[in-house]
Amino acid sequence: MKTAFASTIAALALTATPALAGGIVIEGVRISREVDCGGQDVVIAGQGNTIALTGACGAVQVMGSDHKVTFESAKALQVAGASIAATGGKVEALAVDVTDNTVKATVASSHEPAEVRIFGADQKSELRFESAAAVTVGGAANELVWTADKGVKPPSISSLGVDLKITRK
Repeated sequence: MKTAFASTIAALALTATPALAGGIVIEGVRISREVDCGGQDVVIAGQGNTIALTGACGAVQVMGSDHKVTFESAKALQVAGASIAATGGKVEALAVDVTDNTVKATVASSHEPAEVRIFGADQKSELRFESAAAVTVGGAANELVWTADKGVKPPSISSLGVDLKITRK
């Protein structure tokens, strides 16, 4: 069932990739690539891609399933799919949705508070906060482990759902 669900998500992502004017689009199956963002927006779609984003990125969207994405920094990171691992540096805004995704990042925004939204099911997020943040965790069986730098106000965290686990490290 999980494989069928992941395949469906991947197929939807392949047919619904948003067009980016001047952005970077990586769309396909089992692509392995290193990309210098150069401040551009990035869309990663499909299934099983391994992508290393270097430099400063604009908005990064990761859709589909089974991707492994690393990044140095992004204005925003949106992970919407199944079994996606996104690991990286700083993000100013973060959204995680659908199921079984893992995100590790540092949240820092010059336009405080940073916004973090985690929904869907079985998401695992490990976040370090370097600025004030408003966090919403919803859905089912989602896990957020967080820490805040010394002198940074702990994030404001709202939760709605079932079997949520929110832990300060």
